[in-house]
Amino acid sequence: MMGRYASTMPSAVRVMLLGAASVFALSSTAHAQGAVASSETPPVTAPTTASTSDAGKVNADIIVTGSRIARPGLTAPTPVTALSSDQLIKSSPSTIAEALRTLPALTNTSGPQRNSGTTNGGQSFLDLRALGPSRTLTLLNGQRFVAGSLNGSVDVNMIPSALISRVDIVTGGASAAYGSDAVAGVVNFILDTKFTGLKTDAYYGISQRGDNKEVKASGAYGFKFGGDRGHVVMSAEYFQNDGVRPQDRSWSSQGHYYVQGPAGGPGLISAYNVRTIGTQGGMILNGNGGSAAANAALAGIQFSPNGTPTPYSFGSYRTSSQQIGGDGINSELVQDLIRPLHRISLFGHAEYDLTDNVTLYGEAMWGDSESTYVTGLNRNQVGNVLTIQRDNAYLPASISSQMLATGVTSLTFLRHSFDRGYVYTDNDAKTQRYVGGAKGKLGSWKWEAYFNHGQSKATTQILNVDNTQALARAVDAVISPATGQVVCRSTLTNPTNGCVPINLFGINAPTSAALDYVSGTSSSVSTLTENEAQVNFTGTLLQGWAGPISLAVGGEWRRESAVTTSDPLSQAGAWLYGNPQPWAGHYEVKEAYAETVIPLLKDTPYARSLEFNGAARVTNYSTSGTIPSWKAGISYVPTEGFRLRVTRSRDIRAPNVSELFSAGRQQTSSPIDPFKGGAVVLGVPTILSGNPNLRPEKADTFTAGVVLQPPVIPGFTLSADYYDIKINDAIQSVTAQQLVDQCYAGNPLACSQTVRDSSGTLVRLLSVPLNLAQLRATGIDFDIGYRHAAGSILGDGSNVNLRTIISYLDRLTNTVPGSAPINQAGQVGLSTTPHWSGTTQLGLSSRVASIFFQGRLIGGGLWDITKNDTQVNFNHIAPQFYLDAQFSYKLPVLERRAEVYIDIRNLLDHNPPFAPGNGNLAIATNPGLYDVVGRSFRFGLRFKM
Repeated sequence: MMGRYASTMPSAVRVMLLGAASVFALSSTAHAQGAVASSETPPVTAPTTASTSDAGKVNADIIVTGSRIARPGLTAPTPVTALSSDQLIKSSPSTIAEALRTLPALTNTSGPQRNSGTTNGGQSFLDLRALGPSRTLTLLNGQRFVAGSLNGSVDVNMIPSALISRVDIVTGGASAAYGSDAVAGVVNFILDTKFTGLKTDAYYGISQRGDNKEVKASGAYGFKFGGDRGHVVMSAEYFQNDGVRPQDRSWSSQGHYYVQGPAGGPGLISAYNVRTIGTQGGMILNGNGGSAAANAALAGIQFSPNGTPTPYSFGSYRTSSQQIGGDGINSELVQDLIRPLHRISLFGHAEYDLTDNVTLYGEAMWGDSESTYVTGLNRNQVGNVLTIQRDNAYLPASISSQMLATGVTSLTFLRHSFDRGYVYTDNDAKTQRYVGGAKGKLGSWKWEAYFNHGQSKATTQILNVDNTQALARAVDAVISPATGQVVCRSTLTNPTNGCVPINLFGINAPTSAALDYVSGTSSSVSTLTENEAQVNFTGTLLQGWAGPISLAVGGEWRRESAVTTSDPLSQAGAWLYGNPQPWAGHYEVKEAYAETVIPLLKDTPYARSLEFNGAARVTNYSTSGTIPSWKAGISYVPTEGFRLRVTRSRDIRAPNVSELFSAGRQQTSSPIDPFKGGAVVLGVPTILSGNPNLRPEKADTFTAGVVLQPPVIPGFTLSADYYDIKINDAIQSVTAQQLVDQCYAGNPLACSQTVRDSSGTLVRLLSVPLNLAQLRATGIDFDIGYRHAAGSILGDGSNVNLRTIISYLDRLTNTVPGSAPINQAGQVGLSTTPHWSGTTQLGLSSRVASIFFQGRLIGGGLWDITKNDTQVNFNHIAPQFYLDAQFSYKLPVLERRAEVYIDIRNLLDHNPPFAPGNGNLAIATNPGLYDVVGRSFRFGLRFKM
């Protein structure tokens, strides 16, 4: 396993992590305390330790906080959700991203689930408030982490999970304290860098249907040296998942999809056995050049596996590009439900106390994530037809004779080419990161200075994809008058062009030489580099009338750069998919901030405590100038166990390198075209590119909440927080469907991004990021936790732990210039934004065993919020509920240091609802919101010493 990656691993990482590769585990025995009840730790109301190593050494510097000034999360005016490592393991032992996505505030935008893209396969990004991953700032120990994608998002698969102590999620007012880009909030992964000892975890997983096979092994090892002045901790992780194919699930193999409805009824209707018009052996859609009757006489002729002309069945119902029943292609059976993934990562951290007040530290990590999955198939359908001339050398004689006799000069030809199987995409993302710094004390002040260098290199190859230019030449095959051989027509005038004629009449009709000529590999390499230097100071400024006035100040310099290269044919736009264009760009950022906590009242008749938390930051972008951000918050405790908190902030985000400088990439879209009576237009080329004229986003955020910890109910905590995030000049690429809909509504800006032929058929869409008028999200979060002693039900020290997190999304409004606002809250088909969502965890644990249940609620809603029942007959989607369970037992051997467990996902084996996506190869449900695997099991063993 290690040999596969040894040659690509940086030498510095190999040295630092020598010997760690054989250690496997999932972290962590350290338990977070603070903002909410965890499965191991009760709620607290005063500063407490947040991480304790297995050796019993307290890491007192890490405290749940929503700011640069460390204090318990419940005292901060900004809402903070803290998850301990134990909670993450029980939520999902698979990946950290999967565990975090059980939280309602995090949207499942990217992961191993199926989608129609050819980039970022196997990577996982976090998206707070469904505002987009680029608006969620992901940190590691409060420091930035190099982006894993061109949109600036961090691949959280690269975070060393074996050392995670807890995760803090700050969901409002974060830019001033943590830095630019934190418009939706911050997800801060806290590592236990003081860990001493050894811990390992390994499991094997499989679905009830025998697929989705998964292996994970991870571990950590830490030790002291130099008379306890130095400390080293290392971790390693290996993960492999074999994926899930759509034909292996009954709900995804029946062609359950939507089509344009007949006149007089809803515009879109759902049906089973929906097929795309066309066949593997090819079919004639219509003739050209003759009379209407002569052209129509050739329509609907297909070619059997051996190339014989035979009638094509259009089934029981037909639209311009789809049909129900009959012949045709079930495109649901193409892309993976779960993409295969292979990943390995290594991490090391070392520190040394140079003096009692100065500590030097260094950190290194390396990771490789690779996913090879089915992207689609080479197909010429209604949106990208082939033209067969009357003198085509391979055309059956009966067809060419009929064309000659009736004056038809050419044929419009459809074909789904499986001659070499599917089109595959291979994404290989390598990440490396190095940090060097120092920290210490100056009197009562703490300080830290560090330099962070990270690089992510993604190599993307689209395999077995058609070269459309070569295919057009090869299809036009004729008989050479000089030799009597079949040649390309282009070869008659250019004998050295190398064209190989292709026969498309019948299954497997093309020769290997012809397939080699018309297909190949589109490739690109994108390298993202981040360099960051930061200095921070925090301490007590002076003693105030109600307590110490704290201050944190600091400065940061950062340079973000990206370089993308691609093959010559991609640059020429020759491939059916992809065609990434080369580009490069960079920007620099300079930031300075100050944050303070000022106690205003303490132990008065009016308040047990009242404090002000304020922060201000000035950020200068080399691309867009200087922009300020700020935060002002109040935390008020009128009586014991009751706290009110409110925050008002200005948060910012500037366009990332891709949004600014990207030269373009082609994908295909299948919008519903209202100009064509609501017909689904398949395979429309869509060009994605950057916009150097973008301006920074400015977000006005308001949060207000209450925290209850009644003394009469020990162990109980309840928090409720309202949020309102209003983003002006929001940077967003309008989707293909939005472009078409907005143009139909009369928006000239949207119409300028659509291209149609002389008949009004969509032939191309241009998707460029724009500063939209406004993006707004409002809602309420509830977090309820309770822990209570349970005697000896499972042995000595048994405890019952209950935690419920519920979110209500009231509004998610997207306003495009020139069009009315669209509120996507409650849309669970074309997006992942239900009004209500929640997770409840119930655990019974002791020193020897634990039982854990997790219920996940996904609220009901509409498939498309912009349509009603007269337009869509499947618009209403019912609420869904999933139940997970985990059981563990510590073996008596080795003083119960070994623990076996079984984890069951989707215990009730609940199939997803009908909520089809809007795309070329979409399936019958929304894989970003609903479980597509079914009941699955993981059997594991943990060990620590």
